[in-house]
Amino acid sequence: MFKRSLLVIALSSALAACGGSDSSTDSSSGDNGGGNETASSTIVTEGVITGFGSVYVNGERYRSDNATIALDNAQSGTESDLKVGMVVKMKATRSGNETPEASEIEYEEEIQGRVDFIDIDNQAFTVLGQTINFDDVTEFVGVTDSTLAVGDFVEISGYLNEDGEFYATLVELESDEDELKVKGNIAGLDTDAQTFMLGELTIDYSQASFEEMTADDLQDGLAIKVEGSQYDSTSDTLIADSIEQKDSRLDDDVDELEVAGVVGNYDAAAGTFVIKGYQVALDDDTEFDEGEEADLSNGVRIKVEARNDGESWVAEEIEFQEYRAVGRTEGAVSEIDADNGLITVNGIEFLTTSQTRYKDDSDADLRQFTFDDIAVNDVLRVIAREDQQGQAIALKIKRLDEEDRDGEVKGVPSDISETGFTLAGVEVIVNDETRFKTDDSRISLDEFIALFDGDTELRVEVEGEWDGDQLIAHKVEVDLEDDDDADDGDDDGDDRQGYTEYEGEVTDVNGEAFTVNGIEARLTTDSELKINDEEVTLQAFVDALAEGVVVEVEGQWQEESYVLVYEAEIDD
Repeated sequence: MFKRSLLVIALSSALAACGGSDSSTDSSSGDNGGGNETASSTIVTEGVITGFGSVYVNGERYRSDNATIALDNAQSGTESDLKVGMVVKMKATRSGNETPEASEIEYEEEIQGRVDFIDIDNQAFTVLGQTINFDDVTEFVGVTDSTLAVGDFVEISGYLNEDGEFYATLVELESDEDELKVKGNIAGLDTDAQTFMLGELTIDYSQASFEEMTADDLQDGLAIKVEGSQYDSTSDTLIADSIEQKDSRLDDDVDELEVAGVVGNYDAAAGTFVIKGYQVALDDDTEFDEGEEADLSNGVRIKVEARNDGESWVAEEIEFQEYRAVGRTEGAVSEIDADNGLITVNGIEFLTTSQTRYKDDSDADLRQFTFDDIAVNDVLRVIAREDQQGQAIALKIKRLDEEDRDGEVKGVPSDISETGFTLAGVEVIVNDETRFKTDDSRISLDEFIALFDGDTELRVEVEGEWDGDQLIAHKVEVDLEDDDDADDGDDDGDDRQGYTEYEGEVTDVNGEAFTVNGIEARLTTDSELKINDEEVTLQAFVDALAEGVVVEVEGQWQEESYVLVYEAEIDD
């Protein structure tokens, strides 16, 4: 059985920014001036790529054989350049119930730069002063969520949430890029100093060139893209080489808009809101799915299908998409029910939907990997949520080679004993080396077992190493958050309480204390310390500390002022 995940960020469906496969009704019934039941309509959709053959954007297939594909404004891309997890803007034509045909597909990364800090506990990291949130559905290319390191140069696709932080749908390691890029909305424009803010990042535009705009066009709230090559991490300042306006204006011939994101500027009285820069209005015929109009508010994640009535975008359907992962498992497929879209892994039956993402990371490496390519005994990693009836819904399915299982599972444990428990259908073995913790502190095995007395259904995450079909647990973490108070993705990672785990560069050393990202960490003789995987003494560790050295820290906040270090490691 799965339970809601503590974290955050909406999963694949929360990123759905296009019409799903259930939106195949005749779109010519809008104000297209025709009345012909087979008349075609022009659609613009923004969404995350979920698969190929041709291109699937959040579950809906778009024929792409004749599409012009532009990557970062270069009009020379091909379909092979596109990746699962990329957020794209697409223009397409739909005729009746036929598969829509894409004429233009555009992709631009949201951020590109060096990883400065990793908040391991909160699944977040910073690039160019911007907070990047990720989750189990985020696609990592060339790196994984567990191998991502400070200093890595990465490209990020995703979307901006209401708090000015990014949710990453794709994180790709870059080895041959050094250009810094960031998108966002201008704030704090200072024309005298020639600076403005993008989130926590200061942009110095005194030396910038402007594309299809001038410096006089700059204003607070304007959506732009900045490119540069000089970044000062101390002052969080990027020297802009070029600035380009990124607006949401569409051609006059667009009949339908299918987009998802975070609601902003909601005016309940007027029945209007903004989503990804588009102004949308409600009317009496607007339909609501997975919620009702009363649930609409700023910060809520939705998918909108809207029509052009000649004057504005009118919402035909709004789907609330506050989905969270509730479980993660790895194992061989034991049963497939193709008629009902069901697969069974580790005794758990997963229902697949049009929103399920597919990726083949096995030696077969199928680009056009779908449900139909899954066979009994295939090894899968499945990320899932639960519907109201308790059915596990697959959000992401990745086929692996057995040796590539990463040993991470999540869910609600059962059959708990002093030697282990069952989690997400996996037999987990604990031993003297297993570490137990909650959101607040380290705990013992006995304290862990006591947490599950009665009918408690707390969520647990295990990291370990596979021994056949058994998982030998290295780390067991219990989420003490109540379901109703689960994190909605607005955790800024700066609560300064409870247990914490992070990685970053040392900026100051003071005896047996050091500072990383403004966080003071204090070592003691009880701290477990390593350098390059070798245990070392407190003095040897202190001797190795210096500005610029990257340290990974596990510890607990003390009086919201400093972290008492339980474990720390320097890895050259």
